[in-house]
Amino acid sequence: MKRREFLKSAGLLTATMAGMSLGSGCAGPGEPNPDAPNFLFITADNLGWQDLSSFGSPDIQTPNIDRLADEGMRFTRAFVTSSSCSPSRASFLTGQYPHTNGVVGITNRHFFMQLSPCATTLPKVLKGAGYYTALEGKWHPAVFLPAKWYGFNERFGGMALSAEDMWITDTTRTREFLERNKDTRFYLEMNFMNNHRDPYGKMTFAEDFPVDPEDISVPDYWALPDWPEIRDDIARYYSQTMEMDRLIGEVLDILDEMDLADNTLVCFLSDNGPQMPGHIMALYDRGVQTPLLMRWPKKIPAGVDYDGLVSTVDLMPTFLDAAGLEIPDGVQGISLMPVLTGEETGPVHDAVFLEMDYHVYYIPTRGVRTERYKYLKNYSDMAIGLDQLNNTEWAHRLCELPNHPWKRPRVEEELYDLKKDPNEQVNLAGDPAYADVLEEMRGRLTTWQEETDDPFLNAPFTLDFDENKEIYEPTDPEERAYK
Repeated sequence: MKRREFLKSAGLLTATMAGMSLGSGCAGPGEPNPDAPNFLFITADNLGWQDLSSFGSPDIQTPNIDRLADEGMRFTRAFVTSSSCSPSRASFLTGQYPHTNGVVGITNRHFFMQLSPCATTLPKVLKGAGYYTALEGKWHPAVFLPAKWYGFNERFGGMALSAEDMWITDTTRTREFLERNKDTRFYLEMNFMNNHRDPYGKMTFAEDFPVDPEDISVPDYWALPDWPEIRDDIARYYSQTMEMDRLIGEVLDILDEMDLADNTLVCFLSDNGPQMPGHIMALYDRGVQTPLLMRWPKKIPAGVDYDGLVSTVDLMPTFLDAAGLEIPDGVQGISLMPVLTGEETGPVHDAVFLEMDYHVYYIPTRGVRTERYKYLKNYSDMAIGLDQLNNTEWAHRLCELPNHPWKRPRVEEELYDLKKDPNEQVNLAGDPAYADVLEEMRGRLTTWQEETDDPFLNAPFTLDFDENKEIYEPTDPEERAYK
């Protein structure tokens, strides 16, 4: 456990060093290209990648988000860097992996994991180039520090972790912002809290969007049993998603009314998968794949799918490239503009890389995913856990099933053949028939760790579960714990 404590204390130092190497000198003021777009960056919270009608769900209708797919590009194999909110969102802003930017756990639970104020962020670079930048809704890369330190001219709401600040419940402030900035370039980040559980771990229905649990099924890719309690949870989750879709539709209509739509790059995605066992906090596709959509009528052809692998470290360089701005040294992603404009139709990555150090608890993992295979290297036998469902009876009952080991010690290595086993149910790491694949995937991961100075490179697998197993026991349903 000494290694865990070292990494915990080193988190802010890592972020500060990243900020020193990517300081404002690398992103000095400049003028964007005359054809540069406005940016509307919309994020959902804990939304699974297939849980929209435009991504194939038969049980939910999301016509407004679907507009972005119909009028822009749909990425069918896009992945976040981590299935935990703060690390994932910090990668959006920095174009760096969590172990590089230092945000290696959720920042409301780990103060020293706040994104360094010295870090170069997407809003900082755009602000330096004359964009007016604003944040609406959730702020999680550094919850205890002002968003203005990270390049936002303004934040709608204050610093407090309150529903008033974080939940977007209407579009009044959005309209007012767009009216004020319709004649200048702007970057508006709208971070919805849908579909987050309440402080007690419950998912609530949105008033205007009732969903009957009897009319839906458990999505196959969730890899969960068809239990009534789970369908009820999914019904509430769909209800929250449709409420968010309505609000997004209002914002898209405002862009149309103000003649801003043609030259505004709208990007939509989720920070990680649903708050369900084996989704959030885990590096399986249901935890890290994201429903990425981009629309920019002036540049992006309508109704196009891109099936290649992309990572959310690619977002920052893509936005800066679209604005005609230099991409700072130290950004680890690549611009997707050639893909968006149709200049590039082939793969831009042959693999994407995934990681986890902490959510609330220590669950260190690294992963690499190619078109066909997924390899996970666990650095501790600590269990994945149940997050906010730790006070829920059915979630603990679920963990009694053989393929739901969320309260049991983890093994050191996992390998999945995604062509034969898309839901990642059969670990092939010990199968002699896959020995060559295992060795190749190990090598891919090691090379990436060397290139990115990963502190877990060559780290041992530690046995920590037995001395911490009490944290997986059911908690009091009245215990409040925002995550």
